Amino acid sequence: MTTNGKVGNVKVALNPNQVKSKQSGVHADGGGLYLVVRESGDRIWAFRFTALDGKRAQMEFAKAVECSTGRADEKSLAEAREMARDFRVDLKRNGIDPRAKKRIAATDGKTFKAFADETYPNFCKGRCDEEAKQWARAIADMAALHDKKISEIDTDDALAALKTIWWQKPITADRVRQRLERIFDAAKALKLRTGDNPFAWRGNLKSLLPPVRGKNGLHKKKGYASMPYAKAPALMTTLRHDALTSARCVEVGILTVARSQEVRTVEWSEIDFDKKQWLIPAAKMKVKKGEDGEAKDHLVPLSDQAIAIIKSMPKVGRYVFPSEQAEDHQPMFANALTGCIKRAGFTATMHGMRKTFRNWGADVREHNFRREVLEFCLAHRVGDEAELSYWSSDMIERRREALQAWADFIKPRTNTSGEQPPERKRPKLKLVA
Repeated sequence: MTTNGKVGNVKVALNPNQVKSKQSGVHADGGGLYLVVRESGDRIWAFRFTALDGKRAQMEFAKAVECSTGRADEKSLAEAREMARDFRVDLKRNGIDPRAKKRIAATDGKTFKAFADETYPNFCKGRCDEEAKQWARAIADMAALHDKKISEIDTDDALAALKTIWWQKPITADRVRQRLERIFDAAKALKLRTGDNPFAWRGNLKSLLPPVRGKNGLHKKKGYASMPYAKAPALMTTLRHDALTSARCVEVGILTVARSQEVRTVEWSEIDFDKKQWLIPAAKMKVKKGEDGEAKDHLVPLSDQAIAIIKSMPKVGRYVFPSEQAEDHQPMFANALTGCIKRAGFTATMHGMRKTFRNWGADVREHNFRREVLEFCLAHRVGDEAELSYWSSDMIERRREALQAWADFIKPRTNTSGEQPPERKRPKLKLVA
């Protein structure tokens, strides 16, 4: 008696005639391959296996036909057996779930460019506009991969693409690699590819490319060009005679010791004139300051000088310091600020001026500002995780005092008669026994 492919206790494989004649039910062929015959008469090939998580699973993968038709969705007995064998080999040797292979085939070979373009905008939500531009540039730099299927790109492809920029632009290349690693992680999570991430560094590209950073790295870190703080007042005086918007942006950037990207993209909605404060949204912040490692809003106290400059700007759109070169209303370009300082006859960058402020705060004894106050002015993290967990204060009033003193040093206030107001002296603290 024959029942579902068995004669007694001896297993009997299916033959081509049985593919067409078997009645409804599930009929084994061997090696995990089954013929599923439904009541409707539909005949489907299925593969049963033990998944990577140890659970039993079944995957239907093609219509069952007596003879090969050449169609992808129809397979003969011989073709189904070959596919089942490939499923078993990939599962045992490579740890590839056959359902992942089926899902990849169903995408009809989505290209890297198509997948990257639809994926990276999700990574930029809640971030500044510049973030999306950097992702787009990273994808553009990998032009050699654009038309390749996301499921077929391997380490050799990644290596060949990165080599075109790795030595010429090491920092950029490393950032591109990190972004593409994230894209390929997303492709794997969506089951659009299997195997290792071709852009992973450890255990992969690290052994094939020289490091970018570190003692033996390709990029030799250079400090941002700064200036002695004694020259800062002269710079501010020269900037005052520059009528361009970029000069006003540089002035406010130096007065607030903000990062270039933060001051270039400052919006009117972020300024509170009554409280003399500027609230920089978390999306624009570089440093993650929250206890959970997430970025948080940063409050900047504004000196009288900074307030005066901001109020002098015409309120014609979203940004306080819009670009003078762009046709539409958009933030100023990064090199416009450094160019403005160079035009004034000084060698320094906006980031270098933050260093100038930090040196001033540490050296000038008459103020004796605490280290934490100066670091908070620069929006730096202060202390280890244990200390930060007990520290929730933004030290806003102490920072206001420091930034106002800095403003009075580099851009002294004048009264209506043009005379400088008398210097404000800090009250002396009395020691109580």
